[in-house]
Amino acid sequence: MRNSAELRRQVESALAGRIPAALSFRPPVAPELLSCGLTEIDAVLGGGLPLGAITELTGAHSSGRTTLALATLAKVTRQGACCAYVDVSDALDPISAAALGVDLRRLLWVRPGEPCTQPPIAQDAAPHPGNMRREKTLWTRLDHALRATDLLLAAGGFRIIVLDMGDVPPEPARRVPLATWYRFRLQAEKSRTLLLLLTRAACAGSCAAVSLHCRHGGIDWRQVALHGPRLLASLGYRVHLERSRALDLTCKKPVASAEAAWSSATSWSR
Repeated sequence: MRNSAELRRQVESALAGRIPAALSFRPPVAPELLSCGLTEIDAVLGGGLPLGAITELTGAHSSGRTTLALATLAKVTRQGACCAYVDVSDALDPISAAALGVDLRRLLWVRPGEPCTQPPIAQDAAPHPGNMRREKTLWTRLDHALRATDLLLAAGGFRIIVLDMGDVPPEPARRVPLATWYRFRLQAEKSRTLLLLLTRAACAGSCAAVSLHCRHGGIDWRQVALHGPRLLASLGYRVHLERSRALDLTCKKPVASAEAAWSSATSWSR
């Protein structure tokens, strides 16, 4: 009877072309970190967001999750890398993205399906033909977005891929199969791509290497003249680190705390 060592050598030899050292223990390697362009957030993350992994940005509307994603895209596109933005609800404003520094020439904007102009479906809404049509439209757009993300990850060549599900209610988002997130995780690792997932509530589970929860942190109004209009000087945001597998691998600790505050300057008047 063959001993285990011989069987192991034969199995590894047969799989060497696809899976080198299939049965050998490989210690976890700390991922390469990508700066998001915000010093406060990088400090909490121990250096930045991990490449080859999924980072989940959760939060309500106006919580800063999209601004944080655009700040990261601006940092990367200015360095000459190409990125993609899969926009489930066609909510991205390219003018605002350009104002934040995103090089639109290096950004592939994917808009799956037609935008939904109807309000989101309440969770306790009674069955109604209109609600059913909107739910079907939502699932069609979400399915197209997931397929597009799958193709982009498989194609490679993108430093960052953003999957914006911020307008998808939490319940449908959680119904995306865990196998989908697991496949995205493996493809992101293979292509060395940072997959940024924007959602209202966490839905990728353990497949997300980093989970950040964003929330609104206040508004700064300033009076520039005695009788002049009040100007909106900045919008404040707070980001809390829910989980970071990258910190566990590098044995680093977040600076000061697992929460950071930052603001986005504006020039709007009231």
